[in-house]
Amino acid sequence: MLRKLATLTVFFILSQAHANHYGMAGCGLGSLVFQDQPGKIQIVAATLNRIVSPQTSAITSGTSGCFEEGSYSAKLNYIETNMVSLKADAARGQGETLDGLITLMGCQNSVKGEFKTNYKKIFSHTQPKQVFEAIKSNDAVQKSCATVG
Repeated sequence: MLRKLATLTVFFILSQAHANHYGMAGCGLGSLVFQDQPGKIQIVAATLNRIVSPQTSAITSGTSGCFEEGSYSAKLNYIETNMVSLKADAARGQGETLDGLITLMGCQNSVKGEFKTNYKKIFSHTQPKQVFEAIKSNDAVQKSCATVG
């Protein structure tokens, strides 16, 4: 379990490396303190980002130097990075990864059931872009989310 968590963390950190002036740790308090200094200091920055200001919350609220990339790319990146966990959470209709996605999309909590009800329609696709398009095309998601696309 610890190995799986460490692997997911590394993938998440690497997925954030493209973000503006942030280092591999992505945005958050750690990036404000250590910026894009190379090396192992990025591990400390990533840890600080996760402990003090979770990135999902920071991106959604625009704090700690984080901003929502607009959108489509931020949401697609989230789905791609968290696909395995997101599928498991969606099948149950609850979970941390599903919570992160609905927060990023500006959805009401009531939409979680739609992921469980429409699991086969949404996750019959293997590519993150197709999964996101299936989510966006759901009527209930469109009605309960502020920023679907």
